[in-house]
Amino acid sequence: FVQNGNKIRSDFKVLTAGRKSQPIDDKYTMVYDEENIFIEEGVKIRAAILNAENGPIYIGKNAQIHEGAIIKGPFAICEGSNVNVGGKMRGDVTIGPFCKVGGEVAASVIFGHTNKGHEGYLGNSVLGEWCNLGADTNTSNLKNNYAEVKIWSYAKGGFKSTGQQFCGLIMGDHSKSGINTMFNTGTVVGVSANIFGAGYP
Repeated sequence: FVQNGNKIRSDFKVLTAGRKSQPIDDKYTMVYDEENIFIEEGVKIRAAILNAENGPIYIGKNAQIHEGAIIKGPFAICEGSNVNVGGKMRGDVTIGPFCKVGGEVAASVIFGHTNKGHEGYLGNSVLGEWCNLGADTNTSNLKNNYAEVKIWSYAKGGFKSTGQQFCGLIMGDHSKSGINTMFNTGTVVGVSANIFGAGYP
């Protein structure tokens, strides 16, 4: 997942080479290391904090960063996506096109047309396209004994070591979770699954 941050850094250089960023014209938005922030046309930012001291921030065309959002680089958000009011993006985060993202997100990749619009923690995770996490869905990304995380492998038909101490949720396309869903460390959800109910699934 740290590689996601490195990918954001390399893509940032390619995407912005020889181009000029749109200005940040909202007087209530705080900016750190503005030279490492690139904003495409049609972006709307209101009363947010953008901190690019630890990595670049890329904001795609017609994206919106709503009031109270905190964004720490490296971070990339693609066309037409939103960071909702009070969203906390903790770095190493990539958000695909036409997504709505809120709550707390760290070291994660969210593919296009996927919504994690509410409070709840998503860390060291990958969400496929057209997914939806219900309000207060949370992921665990660290085992209580700090051991290496194992995940289910469809190819192997059993559990496989990730080689990682931090690993959250891997969710296939078109899958959903109900409100207050709690995902254990290293949970794998397949395609078009509907996850709901009390306790840990």
